[in-house]
Amino acid sequence: MAQAINSLKVFLHSGGPLGEIARKELAKFAQDHSPVGFVSAANLGDEKAYFRRIQGVLNELRMEALHIQWNRNPFKDLSKARSIYVGGGNTYALLMRLQKARLLAPIRRLVQRGIPYIGSSAGSNLAGPTILTTNDWNVVGLSQFKALGLVSFNINPHYKETDPAMAPFSETRDDRIREYHVVNQNPVVGIEEGAMLIIENGIVMVRGSSRAKLFCPGKNPVWILPGEKVPL
Repeated sequence: MAQAINSLKVFLHSGGPLGEIARKELAKFAQDHSPVGFVSAANLGDEKAYFRRIQGVLNELRMEALHIQWNRNPFKDLSKARSIYVGGGNTYALLMRLQKARLLAPIRRLVQRGIPYIGSSAGSNLAGPTILTTNDWNVVGLSQFKALGLVSFNINPHYKETDPAMAPFSETRDDRIREYHVVNQNPVVGIEEGAMLIIENGIVMVRGSSRAKLFCPGKNPVWILPGEKVPL
């Protein structure tokens, strides 16, 4: 069951290099909540290098970063964090590792108590009820897909309405989300590159330089522009 969003402070984006607009929004969102605990568990390569890259961005924004490593006593650093940033990579690996480390419930409790949550790509997927609208492959063979449930809607990061690189007659992202709604009834929000969802005081706003797209079962999808509320 997704947590009611009235008490939550959540920042969700597709990931990739943070542009100037995204950095300003992130600084405004989390600057008073340093140190930022960065969870690198979605990265299947060099987690320490990934942390150093994010640490550099946060330091430029005058925020301290703590590396929360899922397999190296994560609770000690989690207890010091005043905000939580879950990075991108493979969503299935992220969820599997957090399940193994028993980190899902502690992260959920902290956010419900008012600690800001920042999600990038896989970290954005993790904020919803499940991760079933990720674009990733389940390379780790995960069989349990329930996520943090901080919000009532699923996320589809890196959303593209059309993609010229796709093979002819292949499924679009919209096709796949319609398939999701054959068996699931919660909304899905597609986030284009450059767009962010910022949730504060029970309101879901689109920010950034791009759009979001809201999909609800049985209804035509709706584009939401930067500066507009998502009608959930």
